[in-house]
Amino acid sequence: MRMWLLAIPAAMVLAHGACAEGVQLALDGAADLSPVYPTVTLPANAREFVVIFSYGDHKMHHIRTGFEPIDAKGSYTINSVGDVKVAAVGDATRFLLRESFLSDIPVGRWTLTASVDDKPVGTVEITVVPAAAPLKLSSPIALAGSLAAGTEWNFQFRFLQQPRPGLKLTLDGIESADPDGWIKTTLLRKIVAQDAGGVRWDQQRTGKLVSTSWVVATDKGIAVAKIVADGNETAFEPLELVLRTPGDAFHQQWEWRPKGAPPEAAQNFQMWGPVPVKTPQGEQPGYVVLQQIPDEDDPTKVGLSVESQIVPGTGLVHEVDVQPIPGADAALRDEIDLIQMTRGSGPEPEVGKFVEGSGQ
Repeated sequence: MRMWLLAIPAAMVLAHGACAEGVQLALDGAADLSPVYPTVTLPANAREFVVIFSYGDHKMHHIRTGFEPIDAKGSYTINSVGDVKVAAVGDATRFLLRESFLSDIPVGRWTLTASVDDKPVGTVEITVVPAAAPLKLSSPIALAGSLAAGTEWNFQFRFLQQPRPGLKLTLDGIESADPDGWIKTTLLRKIVAQDAGGVRWDQQRTGKLVSTSWVVATDKGIAVAKIVADGNETAFEPLELVLRTPGDAFHQQWEWRPKGAPPEAAQNFQMWGPVPVKTPQGEQPGYVVLQQIPDEDDPTKVGLSVESQIVPGTGLVHEVDVQPIPGADAALRDEIDLIQMTRGSGPEPEVGKFVEGSGQ
């Protein structure tokens, strides 16, 4: 079954043709259109996902994706209108095609095929599994893991040293990278105290304080009240909801914008789950959150994306920050992975009521 046919400028997957590794299924795309939570397994109630691939030129092409059942049975309705985004990556072009269903997807195996000018460039087999039941949380605080004073999260931090040939970066005075091109160091997040501004959260990288945040636990989820970084203080009015209490839907979406800011300045949030999330203790059910911040000079573009993978009771276990470099056909990228979470001995804060506003 064809999902749609598109004719758009530039190109798609792998300069020399068909290769299944070039086609990726994901929940969405980061600021550079790299995959957010790449996967080959979808729950039946995941009514929207993206297909991402690259092609080795910048010419006009006809692009098509096909989504066909192998052994899946049952009725379904595909949205025939698709959405396409394009990003230049060196001499190639990366494409993101958004696929959506108007119904749940029948359980079973499916084949996803991407074609350029009616020639297949990649095929991947997808498995659709029964929808997982929503997780039952004892408190919205579980999304953060804990907000008790003394709680610590130790992460490995890695920063891509050379986002494109000729552009070599350093981090915290570290100049050497591993064989894969990553500069690696440590990151510590610690709950320091509770005060009138909320729960104070310090972040240290390579042993040095880089930021302090104040967060508030609400019935709608975890919200940020203030951040101090690089000597600058940013107060969030209204509160910025960054983790939302899960509901019955697999996918949630909301926006936040500062008080008085125009609609185009809104930050977009999406949350999916439950999905399997990798932790130091193995896979556990959790959630994926994507924050997209518009570019200050061109709000139609994403200036920064933050992908967070959350496990209730532990908190953040994986994060990817992507910031496109204007005019460079490349992006800054850093990632963190949890090594260990240690719960503090202090009491958890009270959960307040979220004040409705442009942060909902």
